[in-house]
Amino acid sequence: MCSDKLKFASALVDNGGGLGSLRDIKFDIFDPNLNHNKLKFPLIIKPRFGSGSKDTMVISNLDELKNIAKNIKFTKMDFLIEEFIDGLEYGIDAVIINGEFHHILSRQKLLTPLPYRQAIGYISIDEIPSISSYIQKVITKLNIDNCLLHADIITKDNKAFIIELSTRPSGHYLSKFIEITTGINPTKEWINKSLNLPYNFKPKFRKNTIIRYFDFEGDWIAADFDLLKDSLGIVDYRCEINSTLPKVIDGSTIMDRGYAIIQTNSKEQSLINTEKLISNFKRKIDG
Repeated sequence: MCSDKLKFASALVDNGGGLGSLRDIKFDIFDPNLNHNKLKFPLIIKPRFGSGSKDTMVISNLDELKNIAKNIKFTKMDFLIEEFIDGLEYGIDAVIINGEFHHILSRQKLLTPLPYRQAIGYISIDEIPSISSYIQKVITKLNIDNCLLHADIITKDNKAFIIELSTRPSGHYLSKFIEITTGINPTKEWINKSLNLPYNFKPKFRKNTIIRYFDFEGDWIAADFDLLKDSLGIVDYRCEINSTLPKVIDGSTIMDRGYAIIQTNSKEQSLINTEKLISNFKRKIDG
């Protein structure tokens, strides 16, 4: 993973290497004492280091930007500010072998409302060739090779835009989701490759699955998973809702709650069954 997002962003807008700009967007190091007038609202502010979308938020207007600037944690030069692209967002799981991108799974994201941009679920989808082609250009330009790859991508107006790229397996329980959806466990296959054992990163199938995290706020009583699993196609779950839940603003505020993986005969049915599961969670009533 590129731990300094400034270096990562700069590498993708640099016109060197004959590939042109791969990240057509304006950005800057956030300094609350400067007038970032070359950037247009909405803007997104995010830390240069770290993961899990911590302290990442969308700023809609000048008043919101002024309020952000008052927060002491934003006074350090550890944040980027850039123009926000509002499009469809995807997670990509892949492997890079001898400089070539090999797709494993694409996941369309379900997201929190703004100002936060936290994934509360993923839906399995078919590979999008334009995204794969775009990532190949990125890894070539950054000289990334022989590793597992996790990428976050936004598409808008038939153009792909890279948010983050990490040379590691996906987190947030997604290794299990990938294996259920494709029959492939990328981490196990990479270990086999590293040990010179037989390996295979080519998906055996692509099932219609969704992983949904529990993004409730407040006090809730969990659904009866054993009662619902057959009718809703729940193939795996983990539920740890046993205390008052805070607002979902980053990865750390959602990951300990648990998830459900639902498998059906279509993307649309997976979404329908997910909503049915969510409706079976009940809010606690005081007294």
